[in-house]
Amino acid sequence: MSDADINVVATLGLGEAGTALTKGLVKVFKGDNADRRVLSVDIALHDNVRGAAINQRAHDIGVEISGEYGPSIGEAGFIMSVVTGVEAKHAAKAATEWLKPGTLFLDVNTLTGPQTAAIGQPMLDAGIDYVDVAAMGGFSSYGHQVPFLLSGPAAERAAAFMKPLGFNVTVLSDKVGDASGVKIIRSVTIKGVEALSVECLVAAHRQGLVKEVLECFSDVDERTFAGFVESMAISQLVHAKRRMEEMEKAVENLDEIGIKPVMTERTIESHRRTVDADVLPPDGTRHTLEEALEILSEKVVGYTN
Repeated sequence: MSDADINVVATLGLGEAGTALTKGLVKVFKGDNADRRVLSVDIALHDNVRGAAINQRAHDIGVEISGEYGPSIGEAGFIMSVVTGVEAKHAAKAATEWLKPGTLFLDVNTLTGPQTAAIGQPMLDAGIDYVDVAAMGGFSSYGHQVPFLLSGPAAERAAAFMKPLGFNVTVLSDKVGDASGVKIIRSVTIKGVEALSVECLVAAHRQGLVKEVLECFSDVDERTFAGFVESMAISQLVHAKRRMEEMEKAVENLDEIGIKPVMTERTIESHRRTVDADVLPPDGTRHTLEEALEILSEKVVGYTN
């Protein structure tokens, strides 16, 4: 059977992300086609606290709902797992028992690259086309059209099935774990910036300088955010000491207005690590990104084991 003949699709998990994807599939896959079905499995369906709400949600969406993995899931040719990182392994293992070889199984859960690879290998060994999927945006904003990165041997096949349905997908590689790796590593910066933003803007608020501080970020706009991140990593080899001393003054400022400098103190710690490694180029040479990252990796950051 070709992918064009798939008449049953399914989602695992009917939380916020699962609801957004299920709604999308009901709209763009099932539509008015009576021969097509959308199923959903959520093991919390029988939960005394959450079960009633999940059942009502499924009814409102118009999706067939089950509280356990069983024969019905084996009818699906395309499945999106959107449970939680903690439940991802269990969902994959439980579903494998019922899935036919060749089933497209998209793991959309937030995991590390190695964790995703470990979950995916048994499914690949069973003949299931496991695809590592990273959502690069919020489901509340994008719905089922959230930007997706796909990786794994069947990523191209999955993309070919999804694009006509309006999914926003980009194939990253044929290696399971790459998509999850990009997302979780990206989160180091994005969630770190979130935490820094709170500390920065609360301080600005207390000093009546929010508008002025935000306007001073215009130089980042000119470089693009990716360009800014790259530039900061490269230039730390040269400017770590000066920047560390500036952040020490920033700590004094935060102390003066009653803010515990959680993120700012960690920034000083990070810069001090670079200073102590004594990697300042003697002639002030500006390295390429690859050269800088090699130095930072081997001489500054090091390894935990």
